[in-house]
Amino acid sequence: MCYMIRVSKVVDATAEDLWRKISDVAEWDSLLPTVDKVTRLDGGGPIAVGSRFEVHQPGLAKAVYEITEWRPDAGFTWVAAAPGVRTTATHELAAEGRHTRLVLGIDWSGPLAWLVRLMFGAKARRMVELEADTFARLAHRQ
Repeated sequence: MCYMIRVSKVVDATAEDLWRKISDVAEWDSLLPTVDKVTRLDGGGPIAVGSRFEVHQPGLAKAVYEITEWRPDAGFTWVAAAPGVRTTATHELAAEGRHTRLVLGIDWSGPLAWLVRLMFGAKARRMVELEADTFARLAHRQ
């Protein structure tokens, strides 16, 4: 069973400007109020498929995310696994004239996905909405 959260927002910024903020994953702890700490686990170099990050968020257990899709100026997907649940987070950008549509999503799958949704669904939705608003504000300032 899979449970999904999607937040869509039209941002007054180019996809390139928005991508600069979203793709700077190692700095999310200084950009987003929803992230306490991010640590890259695979050394330096450009982020690519296979890059791994340990992410600490307020009120949640730490998670290790691995990039499974990396599309500059268009988005990325990363996945974290825990016993009984797999979290897939998507970050999509699509140009719409002078603006960009940002779509952030979280999918939980696995036998305990229903429990994660029950315990953290409302909090996760608020966090994703705040992240979309924050990225929009940061990209608009450029």
